[in-house]
Amino acid sequence: MTADTAAFRRIEQRSLRFGIGANAVMTLAGCAAHVATGSSALLLDGLYSAVLVGSSLIASRISRNVVRPPDRAWPYGYEGQEALYVLFRSLVLLGVIGFGIGSAASSLIGWWNGTPPPPLHLEPVASYTTTITALCALLAWRHHRDWIRTQRISLLLLTEARNARIDALIMMATGLALLASPWLLLTPFAALAPITDALLVLLVSLALLREPLMALRNAMAQAAGCAADPEILQRTRRVLMQELVGLQLQMMDFTVQQLGRTAFVVVYINPLQAQDSAVIDGLRHHIDARCSADLGRPVRSEVILTAKPPIHQVDPQQQAAP
Repeated sequence: MTADTAAFRRIEQRSLRFGIGANAVMTLAGCAAHVATGSSALLLDGLYSAVLVGSSLIASRISRNVVRPPDRAWPYGYEGQEALYVLFRSLVLLGVIGFGIGSAASSLIGWWNGTPPPPLHLEPVASYTTTITALCALLAWRHHRDWIRTQRISLLLLTEARNARIDALIMMATGLALLASPWLLLTPFAALAPITDALLVLLVSLALLREPLMALRNAMAQAAGCAADPEILQRTRRVLMQELVGLQLQMMDFTVQQLGRTAFVVVYINPLQAQDSAVIDGLRHHIDARCSADLGRPVRSEVILTAKPPIHQVDPQQQAAP
């Protein structure tokens, strides 16, 4: 483990521990606010924070694992744990959101059938909204700052920062809507005043839906072995061509797969003359270093000698060094 990697891991661990404490406070505050006010929207916010506490605990463990080199137990490395974490976390969040939508739908159906919802007690809402929104904003700032300090390679911190930012915006909107709900009685929408809380739960659930769906899609693509983004492929191609200059090696093809924070590069080389194994090892180390510096993320590469690449379509930009 390099000095930079160790420093990045310490930054990531401290940030995740801070997130665990902050989300635990928000979980307790959300449940207490629900008891005091009767608002299901505040309960949903507390449950959302509870999921973040659990996911942060798992993320803290994964953060220690992903920097470990391959071993007998995990011969291809630990990087896949990061993608699996994002996938699992997204599924749990979708479950919480589904619970919110079901709860809101049940309340709305009951109201439509003539069952009035319980009254709300809005006195604690203003202080709760102010405190929790400020805490979410602080958490988002802390995770984003530490993500930058780790040179933007930590998928864990990026995910937590986005969630905290979304939570802050939704909490502020929910609190303001609850506080403004009594004013509905003075408008043509007075009939909707009793179901303001259920409507807010439904709207908050729909607003939260996009982030876990996008994260789930990306995590499933990574876990399934999908190729990296076209920009990463192009930048990797440029580095590989530069590394082959002056060597009697022809690049037949290459692949790049991103798994968590790490990019896996496989280069298919056709030697134009006999090559010492030390040359191939040196090429692999140079590819690791150059691609890592260019892509801004850890890179693990493999160089495979072959006269025919396994990918059916041959790379249209084969590179033969002079």
